[in-house]
Amino acid sequence: MATGKINSNTVDAQAAIAELVGLNANSFANQSVDFGASNVPSMLAGQGLANQLMNNTSKVVSCVLSQANKFPELAYAIEERDIVESQRFKS
Repeated sequence: MATGKINSNTVDAQAAIAELVGLNANSFANQSVDFGASNVPSMLAGQGLANQLMNNTSKVVSCVLSQANKFPELAYAIEERDIVESQRFKS
């Protein structure tokens, strides 16, 4: 994925988030670890930690997707502004 400043190229903006669009944050939230009837304290602690990690990962993925989806909208707004400004300079 390329890095750089945001510009008015909506194609580049869409391409920048294309890899993220296919992620499903709910797939992490709906998973859990279960060790069955284990009563070993460290395994139970690990189970709790793994389940918490799945939930937190889901939240992070949702947040990243939410922010990433703003890039094409921002690029479109910048593109519109650039068109208006270029028309003004042509006059």
